[in-house]
Amino acid sequence: MEKTIELPQKYIDMVGTEMSLGGGLFSNKKDLPFEKYNILDWRWGSGKIVDMKTKQPKHPTVEFLVKKEGMKRSRWTRGFAVREIKLSSWD
Repeated sequence: MEKTIELPQKYIDMVGTEMSLGGGLFSNKKDLPFEKYNILDWRWGSGKIVDMKTKQPKHPTVEFLVKKEGMKRSRWTRGFAVREIKLSSWD
């Protein structure tokens, strides 16, 4: 039986809006300048934020499908921590 976690509403409300994003936005090491991106969709990230002292997971991550003017295709961002959700195990 699979547990489902509800994403906080503030992340869902970001879909369909335009936000200024930059830095290590995608999986490459290049720091991008902050620019306006349209947020098209969201999904749960495969990564988890881990407490390095206890080696236990702390928070899940969420990724956003973004596109800006001039981009040929939309891209998924790296995972952002959802700090409102506390994880108790690796499940």
